[in-house]
Amino acid sequence: MHTFLDLGAGELDQAGDVDLVLDVIGGEVLERSTGLVRPGGTVVTIAAPPTVHPRDGRAIFFVVEPDRARLVDLAERVRAGRLKPVVGVVRPLSETAAAFAGRRVPGKTIIEVAEGE
Repeated sequence: MHTFLDLGAGELDQAGDVDLVLDVIGGEVLERSTGLVRPGGTVVTIAAPPTVHPRDGRAIFFVVEPDRARLVDLAERVRAGRLKPVVGVVRPLSETAAAFAGRRVPGKTIIEVAEGE
């Protein structure tokens, strides 16, 4: 089951044990979220290197640095046919676990976060 929590509604502490936390805020939210991760679970944050780690789990800092010039260059290569991404399968967010379990397909697996976007 996938659940998104409204931090403004104070739901964070009621989530129970979770497999994965994707943190984009950091600070107190990251600290509170880390305590919810079940043993063996993972916290992934893009806000800053994690200063807290889940019990018997791992914390990962995923660095995201937007680079407009590189993105423009990649788009131009795709349009010109010099860069041809190979898409193996496109699956909805609800099928993420199944998309990476079992048989692999050639090409990239794309997870569609919002339908039709």
